[in-house]
Amino acid sequence: MTGLFQNAVLRVLATPLLAGAVLAVLAPFGTDGFSVPVRFLYWIGLTLAGGLGAILGQVLLARFRPNAALPLRIIVQSVTATLAVAPFVSALHPQNTLMGLGLTLFYIFVIAGTITLVGELAHRPAPAEPNIRPALLDRLPPKFREATLYAISSEDHYVRIHSAAGEHMLLMRLSDAQDLAAPLPGLKPHRSWWVAEAGVAEVSRTSGKASIVLHSGTQVPISRSGAKALKTAGWT
Repeated sequence: MTGLFQNAVLRVLATPLLAGAVLAVLAPFGTDGFSVPVRFLYWIGLTLAGGLGAILGQVLLARFRPNAALPLRIIVQSVTATLAVAPFVSALHPQNTLMGLGLTLFYIFVIAGTITLVGELAHRPAPAEPNIRPALLDRLPPKFREATLYAISSEDHYVRIHSAAGEHMLLMRLSDAQDLAAPLPGLKPHRSWWVAEAGVAEVSRTSGKASIVLHSGTQVPISRSGAKALKTAGWT
């Protein structure tokens, strides 16, 4: 058994194990008459059997419907979990009528469905991080396009792009370059500078004057209005 498969099995069985402990505490369907150790053994055993059945359902889905929607995944896993648990429940609680058997299977299916739903929601992958690559980088030579943007400074009719790959000049207004830096978080500490939050190494103060130090070592002046913006943004 590979480590990856072991982790997958443990992750899938964690939910029924927890569910079994909860059911043992709640003691539904007349199991409150069992002693505490027997009750925990009973419910955890059944939910783990259901968990193994749910794994079979996942294997079937991966083989025949790998892109199945959530409702179908829950139904298939609940059915296979019910089939795995039913023999044990029938042996422990024999049913003399077809209606009694059907009702027992229904209860098992409902419990299996609830546990499966909780497990599916708990193990859903996190949403992908939004793409925050600024369009400004596409205006730069290839070596700069994947680099982290530190800051933009204006020099006459040009702007200087400060990045992890170095510096580059563009014929552009600072306001236009700042717009193209969106949606990166940043602010203007000075009328001739825009600084990305990712570019800030520290905010230093020398001889009473504050400045931003970029990761490249470049120092950015801070004006009086810029100091207020830094304080509002929590950079100081």
